[in-house]
Amino acid sequence: MSIQPNRRNFLLSSAAAAATATMAAAAGPEVRTAFIGVGRRGNRLLDLTLAEENVRITAICDTDGQARDGALSKASRFNPKSITEWKQVLDLKDVDAVKIATPCYLHAEMAAACLEAGKYVYCEKPLGITPEQVALVLKAAKGAKTFLQIGQQLRYYPSVREVMRHLHEEKILGKIFVIRAQRNSTPARPGSQSAQGSNQDRLRPNWYEDVKQSGDLIVENSVHNIDCCNWIADSRPESAYGHGMRYLPEAIPAGSLMMDGFDVEYIYQNDTHMQYTQLYLHPRAMKEVPNGQWYTIYGEKGAVYFTHDAATFYDMQGDSQPLELVPKNLQEAEDFAMTDFYGCIREKRQPFADVRVGAVGALTAIMGREAIYKRRMVTWKELGVEV
Repeated sequence: MSIQPNRRNFLLSSAAAAATATMAAAAGPEVRTAFIGVGRRGNRLLDLTLAEENVRITAICDTDGQARDGALSKASRFNPKSITEWKQVLDLKDVDAVKIATPCYLHAEMAAACLEAGKYVYCEKPLGITPEQVALVLKAAKGAKTFLQIGQQLRYYPSVREVMRHLHEEKILGKIFVIRAQRNSTPARPGSQSAQGSNQDRLRPNWYEDVKQSGDLIVENSVHNIDCCNWIADSRPESAYGHGMRYLPEAIPAGSLMMDGFDVEYIYQNDTHMQYTQLYLHPRAMKEVPNGQWYTIYGEKGAVYFTHDAATFYDMQGDSQPLELVPKNLQEAEDFAMTDFYGCIREKRQPFADVRVGAVGALTAIMGREAIYKRRMVTWKELGVEV
């Protein structure tokens, strides 16, 4: 089962994709946009949206008055409506598209309601934190005349697209057998109230640590990397097994506070084997083992190692020099997810990171979480969701 959502959009890879998206987004009528949730991530989406052409901000919704006022000030040239109850957005006639950047447990309900109200939706990941939530959005999308684009931004990085082109179009590895992926970082210093990992200097919201609201680390955070692995495998997993805990400042079994370390293994429909590790336990001075986010992909012709902005191919027997796969100009290119969202609206096409990508990514992460919590293998069939 291939989960490559749109061959046309995939082939518009690298710099050409970004340029095409920019032209498509700028041409055509004004798209009137509302925001539900303007915290840290919502503010970033607002900044990106304000940089788009032919887009009008017509409503800002948030229960936090300070966050709402700050967003209203940013978008003041459009004089957007100030809203505290998100359901009021559904009835607004001057809203074509809605961007959702609320706590994870609210994504599904809001996204489904907006689709049913005839709005285009850009929803931050994950699509949902339970199988039932994912199914709710899939049902709404099936009957909608609009679409949902999920905030899996790696799908819109020109550098990552170039790697996928080498893997899937040029078959540089031949058949892919095994994927090893990591997202490690150094923990906050003892006594610090700062965020984990690379965001130590930025406080997390209260809901983030609550696994019933965030879905835990693997669903809230790791879904980006797990979705990238799904893309690499060009399939979806059949089963998962793993282990994780909250290790610091004291060991707590998974399922209460957000984990700070876990390892999960997936077997895909096409027999690809993927192992994903995320640890906030990497000593700052330990340079022998690479820190950060990376993927190693093993296939019949060798291996590819990449880190979102660069990639290298190594042939199996070392008969040729390692081959750099991502040109310098693409290594530095920014993602174009926001621009392409408006291009898809105006061109009446489905986004590359569509609702199906969001559903498979979320369900893959949920399956891994449940395997960790239950301390046994969990299968895709157990999730009970048809994608």
